[in-house]
Amino acid sequence: MNEFSDPKEASSWLKSGKILIHPTEGVWGLGCDAFNLKACQKINYLKKREDQKNFIILVPTISAALKCFEPISDEQGIFLNKIWPGHTTVIHQANTGIPSKLKALDNTIAVRVSDHLPLLNLLTTTKKPMVSTSANITKFPTPAVLVDVIKNFHDPDVAVYAHTNGSAKKPSAIVRLQTLEYIRE
Repeated sequence: MNEFSDPKEASSWLKSGKILIHPTEGVWGLGCDAFNLKACQKINYLKKREDQKNFIILVPTISAALKCFEPISDEQGIFLNKIWPGHTTVIHQANTGIPSKLKALDNTIAVRVSDHLPLLNLLTTTKKPMVSTSANITKFPTPAVLVDVIKNFHDPDVAVYAHTNGSAKKPSAIVRLQTLEYIRE
């Protein structure tokens, strides 16, 4: 399996329509170019996951995140500046330019601006949103050790962005921006 530590090499891999096992703030993720629907479908296939299940979109900056959303209020903007970058995923109405495959049935999208340096370097280099989901087979726990993740996703279209995970012990918090209510803390 290909392994990249250089964000430029990993970015080229993503841009070629391939999938990366990547570090996050806490658990291994499986990601691809958010606008490459074939790669998104392949992630679902590899995870044995339903096609209707939504992904989290990872972006490098708050301004990039705002491009994914319908316009927000000043209060919502202040809130985002308090929680991002960080280990919090935000759900809000998707803007019209977002492919329907990335939206939930209620036209929302889940976005995170990570503060995990290796992931941030990758996203900054790629200059495109990346979908991400935990690197596990559906209904099974996410392996903590990279070698176990690699066993689950050994495929010619999958490579590893070889950096370590952050120290978070649980998945990201999830907040609904419309109401500023946490769905998961």
